[in-house]
Amino acid sequence: MSPSRARLISTETPDAAVPAGVDAAPGPEAPAPAPQRAARRRLFLAIAGALCLAAALATVAVWWHYQSTHVVTRNALVRSHLSELGVRGEGVIAQVFVSAGDHVRQGQLLAVLENAHLIAQRAQIEAQLKTLEQRIAVDEAAFGIAMENARVSLLRAESEYRQMQAEAEAARIQAEDSRAFHAARQALQSDGAVSAEIIRDAAAKAAMSASLATAANAAMAGSFSDLETARLAQEEAALREGELLVLKAQREELLAELQRIAADVESTRVTAPADGAVVRRLAQPGMAVKTGMPLLSLWLTEDTWIEAWIPEEQLGDLQPGSTVSVSFPALPHADFPGRLERVGLATDFEMPVDYLPQTRETRMRPTPQIGVQIRLEAAPELMRPGMSAVVDIRRGGA
Repeated sequence: MSPSRARLISTETPDAAVPAGVDAAPGPEAPAPAPQRAARRRLFLAIAGALCLAAALATVAVWWHYQSTHVVTRNALVRSHLSELGVRGEGVIAQVFVSAGDHVRQGQLLAVLENAHLIAQRAQIEAQLKTLEQRIAVDEAAFGIAMENARVSLLRAESEYRQMQAEAEAARIQAEDSRAFHAARQALQSDGAVSAEIIRDAAAKAAMSASLATAANAAMAGSFSDLETARLAQEEAALREGELLVLKAQREELLAELQRIAADVESTRVTAPADGAVVRRLAQPGMAVKTGMPLLSLWLTEDTWIEAWIPEEQLGDLQPGSTVSVSFPALPHADFPGRLERVGLATDFEMPVDYLPQTRETRMRPTPQIGVQIRLEAAPELMRPGMSAVVDIRRGGA
């Protein structure tokens, strides 16, 4: 037997060299033949490929289903009202109380101009107003007393005049009666019916009554003069009311001036119109500013929304009130629910270039875009104006 043949037999039948009746020594298990190992490998690869294909198909199915039920855009950003706060008057900045990044509340004092001169003017006018108020109070009291005295004097003079009138009338009547009595006695004297003594007595009484009537008329004239004097005193007292009106007019002028200075003082104060945050600080203490010059750029946080741009072919799938999911590259692994609030009325082709988040020249697609406005149910604290966002809008308003 040739050596090569012997080696072949030895390889194929390794137990041939063991004598009959002798147990072979135990050894390691013989490896599987190569064809079996290849079959197993092919089976494993087929199963793995099937699983990968199933996973890919499931992913594609989920993606296709999501795309069919949602409008997705990455052309979105955070929008808000940025207000540049200026001053209402000229002056020099005394102090700025906030810096960029500070959160502010509505009505909070943010900056103030130099206003010491206005404060001094206000104090001066307040002192003048206080003095004028005291003078008005004294003159009002004096006017009241004078008017009361004039009223009482006029009433007394009117009463005395009426009394004098009555006395003069009584004296006139008595004088007429005395004259008539004397005339009657004189007529009887010619017939000798009365004595001369009676005639003289009647004449004396008539003369006395005439004198009393004259005195009563004089007294009445004097009381009338007193009445006119009382009336003039009342008119004079009334003139003091005109002086009071002049003083009160001066008081109104001072009050108006005080209000003007108060407005000037208020114009030196810059306050927050609403809750927000300071974006930029544009002025520093010591700077001279003019009316309307901005001092601070303020982000008004109460009115912040998401602006997204949707291709025009998807406009029919959008409806106000649709549910929206918003995510931000700056806030990974977090989605924020919201609502589609408003759909725009014009495409980006009709909008000013500086208003668009992505200019027409830099966009890959020439399709017009429609702007939509989205409100989040709860905005994250880290959301800032100008941040990019990814928007998923449920189709059909669901």
